Amino acid sequence: MKKEEEKMAVKKSVDAPPFLRRSRVRTEILMYLYSTYPKASQPEEISRDTGIDLNNVLSGLTGKGGWFKGSDALLKQGVVEQVEHGGTTHYRLTERGKAMIESMHKTQGEDKKVKVPGVSPEI
Repeated sequence: MKKEEEKMAVKKSVDAPPFLRRSRVRTEILMYLYSTYPKASQPEEISRDTGIDLNNVLSGLTGKGGWFKGSDALLKQGVVEQVEHGGTTHYRLTERGKAMIESMHKTQGEDKKVKVPGVSPEI
């Protein structure tokens, strides 16, 4: 399945939680962090690699600013964690976030392992 199709499949999944079904930005951020798991990424890197405006990336992660609801923020939902490293803030998918995505994939009948280039564990 192509990366774009995978994002849409997760977003459209009946089992996707409401905070993902309502936001393409949060879905794409979550899928990006899943594809780079367990590596932590800076918001600028997420923005560059996904093509999402940096302010929207920060809003989706933290719920601050923009039109994103704070209660739906990826940090608030516990699917992403904030990590301070060398004086900069990075974000990483939590085990809960990883399990949630894998559960949605299995529900959709996609329980076969997919090798993502450049990412260590098979996902």
